Amino acid sequence: MATYSDADIADILETEEARQHALVTRDLAALEWLLADDLIHVHSSGMVHGKPEFIAHLNRMGGFRSIERGELDIKVDGNIAIVTGSTINGVRHVQTGEDITLEGFATMILRRGRRGWQIVLSQLTPFRDGPVRKQG
Repeated sequence: MATYSDADIADILETEEARQHALVTRDLAALEWLLADDLIHVHSSGMVHGKPEFIAHLNRMGGFRSIERGELDIKVDGNIAIVTGSTINGVRHVQTGEDITLEGFATMILRRGRRGWQIVLSQLTPFRDGPVRKQG
């Protein structure tokens, strides 16, 4: 990958922290800004959403309870960044309302544009050995 600056990495990390905060607090205005209009979001179940569908899904499920990221690997090439690493997401199951924990490996692709870094792809691949745990 091409060269990049420490400022690029700091901006990407700030974008990821803002994404986590917006998902946990259901800050739809922040998500509108952080998510690219051509977003592709692949859920741990394999369900695929664009930006409007993802935001509607987030509203139906009541938002995330928590997001805990492991160490992130960030690669930058010009105006494209790939961010990968483990994640533990506390969510509410859409159909049952049950609180569950999803553990997996997350991949995000970000694109730098006039609005700064925006997420164009996000995907969670569950770990095979028990990615879902019930809470309580």
